[in-house]
Amino acid sequence: MSGTVTEVFRRRAAPGAALADDAGAIAAACHAMAGRFHRGGRLFTFGNGAAATDAQHVAVEFVHPVIVGKRALPALSLTGDVATLTGICAGPGFDDVFAHQVRCFGGPDDIAFGVSPDGRCRNVLRGLETARGLGMLTVALAGGDGGALTGAVDHLVTVRSDDPRVVKEVHVTAYHLLWELVHVFLEQPDVLGQEVVA
Repeated sequence: MSGTVTEVFRRRAAPGAALADDAGAIAAACHAMAGRFHRGGRLFTFGNGAAATDAQHVAVEFVHPVIVGKRALPALSLTGDVATLTGICAGPGFDDVFAHQVRCFGGPDDIAFGVSPDGRCRNVLRGLETARGLGMLTVALAGGDGGALTGAVDHLVTVRSDDPRVVKEVHVTAYHLLWELVHVFLEQPDVLGQEVVA
């Protein structure tokens, strides 16, 4: 029994430590996001299944900060409107469910934030590709080897695990870090035009 308990914790240790090793990449993503918010940009989040709830969680963190004194920032989850989602799925199709909304709402100062536990969600990829084509900043969270998102977005944070539970747990930590560091940069606007140093 103790071996099983130890193994459950062991599976989480390396991916969590690897997230700390990615501090520079995470800081660069936050710096870029803060720059877009500083220019009046908005954040659009999306994902499938459990990742859809992560996308909603990210949006609410920015719109309604739980830490008193932190600035609310414009963010919207593209997963929350069931009428829009089902309408698009019935027309253009499920692969276009986020890209269609990005085309309607997004502009070059905005940020597209996709969550894909294995990096292979076609509609998340298509949404991010559409956003990139519009000049939006693209940020994504993935797991495993990053899948199709590798090289397809401006900033990719990959949890190096094939266990979807571990990926989700580390994603939660990652997007809380993103939220916090975006605010760190926004509170020092003089650094937004400079290269970020981790």
